[in-house]
Amino acid sequence: MPGFNTLPAVGGGGGQANMTYVASVHMQTYNRSWAQGGTPGYYAMYSTNQENGYVYFVGTGITTGGSLNRLLYVNHAFTRIDIIAPQNDMVSLYKGKVKSTTEFLNPFSAFSSFPNIIRSSGNFVLPNNALPLVNVLVSGGGGGAGRNHSGHGGGGGGGGGNVVKLTAFQAVGTTGVTIGGAGSGGNQGNNGGTSYFGNVYALPGGGGGDHGGPGNGGSGVGNGGGAGGAYDFKSGGSGTTQTVSTGLGTAGTPQFFGGNSGGSAGSGSHSNNRASGGGGGAGGAGQVGNSSSSPAGGPGHLSDITGSNHSFGGGGFGQSPDGRHGSNGWDGYSAYSHGGHGNPSQNSQNPGNNGDSGVVVVRYYIP
Repeated sequence: MPGFNTLPAVGGGGGQANMTYVASVHMQTYNRSWAQGGTPGYYAMYSTNQENGYVYFVGTGITTGGSLNRLLYVNHAFTRIDIIAPQNDMVSLYKGKVKSTTEFLNPFSAFSSFPNIIRSSGNFVLPNNALPLVNVLVSGGGGGAGRNHSGHGGGGGGGGGNVVKLTAFQAVGTTGVTIGGAGSGGNQGNNGGTSYFGNVYALPGGGGGDHGGPGNGGSGVGNGGGAGGAYDFKSGGSGTTQTVSTGLGTAGTPQFFGGNSGGSAGSGSHSNNRASGGGGGAGGAGQVGNSSSSPAGGPGHLSDITGSNHSFGGGGFGQSPDGRHGSNGWDGYSAYSHGGHGNPSQNSQNPGNNGDSGVVVVRYYIP
């Protein structure tokens, strides 16, 4: 085809169908730089010895990298190729020609599907007769709530775990799974634990504040805990929005839900103490406590990956000084990975309730 393979230096020979051979280089050392340029397109660099390695297509102010022995789309011109591979291997560059296509909608609708709800750490083993593509939901453990104080401000609600969803994620054989633990309620609620599916992870919820204490938050917390109510203002814990480099990765069209703050302590005085805040949830921030309403936990993320709607990562409610409280972030739904709620008792001092442990749900498909 005229104009195809517009490369400054192209070797002879054929190659596999629709993959035009360009040239080969010998790895005299494990790190080589090849002055080979090219135009945007699909490329593959193959190892003769089928070794693992990495290749970088370097352009002006932009670089695209990927593993050896895989097809890569390079969306820019390049002037050299940097290679990391075992010494004495030979690597060969091919450029691919592909036809245009349209999206195949609802590709799994004709297959039987099965949800695997994982609540303890171990391994997920894909059945031999299943497709090598799965849908996955990962949620961190919920934070515990803080204690209330007899006749005064309530304990802050615990934050729910962050939620990460993957669609058509490539999974074969065995994948390691870690389930984040539940944060225990106490004077100051404890954070939950981080959940993993392979290298993909979801951060946990933060613990709710003690009477007069702030909610837990920060870089290791997905959704912040609510602040405990007292005589002065306290802030809810901050949440963390995860990115490609912090848990999501790039495979499986990652979707993220969470990163929300816990509610702060509301207005009040020594005689009319501040209400505590609700814990942040995967679907929204925790409500700020105040003297005229009941602080609710942030909503969880609703998903039907199990076969019916469940809430994942809902925040726990806080408490007003008179014992009133709002809704939990998962009310009306069966829930996973939620935060603990503040103790609604007005006339006694009690530690907050525990959060819920994290969860990984894998839905696999059998033709």
